Amino acid sequence: MKKLAMSFAALALFAAGCFSARSPYDYVENWLIREDPVRAFAISSDVIYLHGDLYADMRAIPSMVSYAKAEVGNGRFSGVARVFAPLVASEDDLEAALDWYFRYHHEDCRPFSFIGEGKGGALLKAYEEKNGERLRKKGLVASYYTDTTRKGFVNDSMVREIRCAVIRARYREQWGREMPEGMLKD
Repeated sequence: MKKLAMSFAALALFAAGCFSARSPYDYVENWLIREDPVRAFAISSDVIYLHGDLYADMRAIPSMVSYAKAEVGNGRFSGVARVFAPLVASEDDLEAALDWYFRYHHEDCRPFSFIGEGKGGALLKAYEEKNGERLRKKGLVASYYTDTTRKGFVNDSMVREIRCAVIRARYREQWGREMPEGMLKD
């Protein structure tokens, strides 16, 4: 009897290892914006954007979707960065979304930036404070947070700063030193 119980326990453990649960972020409907991996060849950096509103049951409010796409998507980062905007309501959701991003879309040392508004900004900021060194090694070049969700937070000046940070990171990676002052002009 004991051998039979041990056999069933071993079988259960084996089966659990074979059938891994899918992440909610495998599904495109759990993202406000999720870029196509093919664009990685043409664009050299990424932006992780968290909107200020919390999301109920992984469903976005329609006005939030249009705001995020207008402020962040809509060509503002065209040619500068791919945008990933997951639906998150908690720190666990954020960790799952970033794990998914790092597993499927991030290449070693690929520059990326964090942009967070309101509660989304607080979640990203806490995550960065907890994992800062690891994130910088993975390629985090810039972070922008605000306490509120407000029109105009994501602006062309921020896009230029991210572009410059990416250029500096690429220079540092290629040459092993910081870019000389004055070498980068807008």
